Amino acid sequence: MNFKRITIEEVNRLQESQATNVIDIRDPQGFAAGHMPNAININNQNAADYIENTDKETPLIVVCYHGHSSQPAAQYFAAQGFKDVYSMDGGFEVWKLNNPVEV
Repeated sequence: MNFKRITIEEVNRLQESQATNVIDIRDPQGFAAGHMPNAININNQNAADYIENTDKETPLIVVCYHGHSSQPAAQYFAAQGFKDVYSMDGGFEVWKLNNPVEV
């Protein structure tokens, strides 16, 4: 199973049309300073629980700082059985310029 790259505009359209899960793989300090609405901070300590307890049919959007680290992470989650996995191009640094941010 492979992931797909997705633009921020495509993320907004996808989220308008259906439920999605958003995981943010940035460090806890970056996540605490601001993140996408309803995002969950995922790291090595909680990834296994997330994989075990999350609906793999719901589209999964993986976010990092700039859209680079999210690609191998998205591939990992796709290999764990998630059906539709996306790596968001531009990452949170571009998202926060024109989209809502939670703190």
